[in-house]
Amino acid sequence: MYKILIKYNSVLGREFYQMYQIQTEGSLSELIEYSTDDLDELKSTIKELDREYGYKNIRVIKDVTYNVGVTVDEITDPSEP
Repeated sequence: MYKILIKYNSVLGREFYQMYQIQTEGSLSELIEYSTDDLDELKSTIKELDREYGYKNIRVIKDVTYNVGVTVDEITDPSEP
């Protein structure tokens, strides 16, 4: 899953990145994080954002999801026989 970060400057002059968001269609439109697996869609979105923000202010990230398995052994009291 690919996502896009947009750089912005705070009022204190610091640089930050925020997730690029798109507005959903429908009667209850809301902002959601942009994400896609389609490279052609990603390229066209980046071209649009390049015109608006400039290529130096755009970062593409690949979101990787994974599971971590953890096993916890039972702790025994050594003073018990």
